[in-house]
Amino acid sequence: MTPVSVKKKKAASRRNWAGIGFAILVLVAGYGVYVRYWLPKDGLTDIFGSLGEHGYTPNIGFSGTFRPGNVVQVAEQSSDGKDRLLRTPLVFAWGSDCFPNQTPRTSEFTLPQTKGSSSASVTIGADAVNRLLPSLKIDTTGVVDYTLKIENTRVQTFAKADLSGAFSERCVAALREAIDGGDKVEWFQVVMESVVADGLSMELHWKANTAVEARRSLTDKVEKALAQVVTAKDKPGDDSAIKVGVAKADEKETILSATGLVIIGYRARPIQPDLSK
Repeated sequence: MTPVSVKKKKAASRRNWAGIGFAILVLVAGYGVYVRYWLPKDGLTDIFGSLGEHGYTPNIGFSGTFRPGNVVQVAEQSSDGKDRLLRTPLVFAWGSDCFPNQTPRTSEFTLPQTKGSSSASVTIGADAVNRLLPSLKIDTTGVVDYTLKIENTRVQTFAKADLSGAFSERCVAALREAIDGGDKVEWFQVVMESVVADGLSMELHWKANTAVEARRSLTDKVEKALAQVVTAKDKPGDDSAIKVGVAKADEKETILSATGLVIIGYRARPIQPDLSK
């Protein structure tokens, strides 16, 4: 390759990453404005505001994608040949495969309280629930109100030194294959920290004379929704640690509980693996 070609390639690369960097800044600034001026002042604002203040990305929908050690793809090539950020990062490789001998450490992380709760838990109202769990649409015909409690919040984290140079051969081979196929190493990040909880519980407060069938139908719907957002505490695909069920049910209220790993927010950093190994 001629010196001129090398210069052109480097310049194009700088322009691409300048564009991605600008897009990230726009998204961050836009989110800040949204949280400050538009988001309702309830539990959701406190949760996401607190996460942002600590440098985390909120995990709307509680996706299990952002477990510590997971390698995620955050960008791809668009049809015009330019790099573009993915709206939702994709799991490229599981942390249990890439760092099989590493275990994240746990430290405290206290979310602000919106109702009476323990220091490591938070209870949020119906408005916030609808935004945290957009897939859950609750018919309020027979419901007075409902709340969601996030149980025992904490941080699971790796130090940079814990993972530096520790990629498994399997993970390095997968990255090399992807890059040989046209992907860029800059498109991939490793999740370093996750704000997690031990589970969720939802309280449904029924209106007087709500039919038994209506209560049962909504209870089943909520139970399925909670089951979709908790994951196993150990390896992905191992659901032995997941427990979802009805803790209480009568004419006045129903309480559903989902025990497992719930990921509330995360922090990731770019990876620079030595693919020559």
